[in-house]
Amino acid sequence: MSDTHILSEKELNYIETLYLYANLQDFVSSGIREKYNDNWSKHWSFFIEELGGFDKFELAVSNSVDSDCYEFMYDYYYDTLLSQSDFLGFSNGRYWYDLKYCRIGIMDYDLAKKSNQFNVEIQYYQSHMFILGSRLSGLKLPFDGTLNQYHIKRIDLTKVVKTNHDYLTNYSFISPYRSIARFGNDCKTETVYLGTRKNGNVFRMYNKTIELQVDTKEHPIDYKKIEMFSKYFGDIENLYTFELELHRKYLKSSFEIDTLSDLDKIYRAYSEIVGKIKIYEDNDYNRNLIKNNHRDRIKKIYTFTEYIEYKRVVKKKYKPSESYLIDSIVKNINAYEKSLNVQMEEYEKINLIDKIVTSMFGNKNISIEIDDDEDIIEYRKFLDKIKKIRANQSDGLFKEANKAFSPIYAQNPKDLF
Repeated sequence: MSDTHILSEKELNYIETLYLYANLQDFVSSGIREKYNDNWSKHWSFFIEELGGFDKFELAVSNSVDSDCYEFMYDYYYDTLLSQSDFLGFSNGRYWYDLKYCRIGIMDYDLAKKSNQFNVEIQYYQSHMFILGSRLSGLKLPFDGTLNQYHIKRIDLTKVVKTNHDYLTNYSFISPYRSIARFGNDCKTETVYLGTRKNGNVFRMYNKTIELQVDTKEHPIDYKKIEMFSKYFGDIENLYTFELELHRKYLKSSFEIDTLSDLDKIYRAYSEIVGKIKIYEDNDYNRNLIKNNHRDRIKKIYTFTEYIEYKRVVKKKYKPSESYLIDSIVKNINAYEKSLNVQMEEYEKINLIDKIVTSMFGNKNISIEIDDDEDIIEYRKFLDKIKKIRANQSDGLFKEANKAFSPIYAQNPKDLF
């Protein structure tokens, strides 16, 4: 038997789905002293005083789920986080809010009482997951805190491959999974499931190109995702997804994985699980070998490549030279002066422009020296002209400044433009 990695032109590895849960009491009890202020309602000031001050209040919030604590908890998070988010509705015992990069579901009181904790579920949007660096660097934690305060509920490790080889149709699998399910038509297999979600460990393989082109009410076309894959692969033809979905119960029992601080263990779990999956051509000869426990005699076996996360290369923004920016400003000033039939000495304009731009946008601390009253008048006239140009001739100069010096040097371009 000869093992060969699946053949691909290019592949993309990333975490597409991440669901977490956390206990809100962990964050309130640690941050209440910092965020408490006189603007909070007198009701909660009285509540804290009744309990005997902050120390006893923190203890009560950390260990109790009575109605007063729940009401305080909700008010606290509404003031510090939820007031800036969109309310999505109530579902499955939770109040759901949209934080732009994820949605969170906070337990209602009855469910919190039953669970004996103020639990919140966090479901990250795929668009946020894709922009992260390796090992989820850059992941936003909605309640701050530490990685070990965020428990993993579900995580999907995704491998998208561009290949001319269809490893789903007329192929079968040797794997540690006990079940296999195929979906498609008489001519082509479109999706294969190894294992089930019920067991918390499922490996699915499907034709990504077909999935991207499905357009139904339940599954509308995701044009942003199509654009993303098109830019990375060149087009969306011949794309296949190989995805490992793992749930909390399985992660804890099989690998002792609990929180985000155990993330490295998840990648090792991927290698251990997916490394045991082997693909072979589904023909009479190979089926007979499998039946007689001679799988080692199968001539051609395919395995999956290592899970190496996509290294995101941030494209540098266009950044023209400082002199180009100055020339652009001079041209706009000249146009403005021409329209008003006024004139400012060229050397004065260039001198002032150079000093102002360098001081405000450059990587230097240069003070603008003004020798006499005439220079002060000219300097003020120049600033006034810049403001009028921006007001009357769109925000072209402001955009030029951003292109030239953002995001490294620019502090506040609006002060000048």
